Amino acid sequence: MRNKVLMGSIFCIVAACCWGVSGAAGQFLFNHTGITPEWLVSTRTLAVGILMLTFLQLRRGGVFEIWTNKEDRKGIIIFTLGGMLFMQYGYFAAINYCNAATATVLQYTAPVLIVIYLALRNRKLPSAVECIAVAGCLIGTILLATHGDLNNLSLSPQALFWGLLSSVALAFYTVYPTRLLAKYDTMLLIGWSMIIGSVVMHFVHPSWEYAANWDMAGVAAMVFIVIFGTMTPYLLFLNGVKYIGPTKSSLYASAEPLASTIVSVVWLKVGLELMDYIGFIFIVAAVLMLSFVPAKKE
Repeated sequence: MRNKVLMGSIFCIVAACCWGVSGAAGQFLFNHTGITPEWLVSTRTLAVGILMLTFLQLRRGGVFEIWTNKEDRKGIIIFTLGGMLFMQYGYFAAINYCNAATATVLQYTAPVLIVIYLALRNRKLPSAVECIAVAGCLIGTILLATHGDLNNLSLSPQALFWGLLSSVALAFYTVYPTRLLAKYDTMLLIGWSMIIGSVVMHFVHPSWEYAANWDMAGVAAMVFIVIFGTMTPYLLFLNGVKYIGPTKSSLYASAEPLASTIVSVVWLKVGLELMDYIGFIFIVAAVLMLSFVPAKKE
């Protein structure tokens, strides 16, 4: 049992770090090769969707079962267009307009948005801890956007818009698919949402149309994003949740913004100011506080 807990903890930490590093790898691609977020998302989602569904088909089959039910077809499309697509594109667009560390932390505000949504839906005020977390998240976001000077916007409007939109999309992505998750394998939902999202993005920027300066470093970064930034951490995190449960897993997931910040500063030489770090601390602390709030049965 002790070995399983240790293994689950390692899985979740490694998965979170891989997700964090993949954002920095995306920033490297934008700066180094000149590709656009539109091309990256259309290509990444296609590759990951094919890999996931192929893996699932070889493991147990039945990857097309979700398309046999009208309500489930409608559900997976809403899940994709309302959640996965803008979560993916908003995140990389925000990176393109600012940096991976800031974009990751902005997206990391999603749990706080979920608290606000549930309070409105249930017509019940959040608990004291949840209110403090919401306030902390708001303060952290303001510090990131203004560097403490409310008369100045230090982030570009585009970076702030896409970063917060990716957070809203992640919140929807987390809350919406409850019915589908009760019926289908998580990997099946993610795989098909990736494929659908890629089809949509191909109308914006087809994967076969690109103008980029590819070299070994660029190819390595792209492979990392697909394999080690998406497929591998997804599988590791699922197994980690199985061993240690969702509460501890969500705590270890806080390594993601930390990893993204460290890699951005050390590898990409991103210059962050003191207020950026303080904003990061406020947001990560808010999410960690929510991890300790006991789950309530509805």
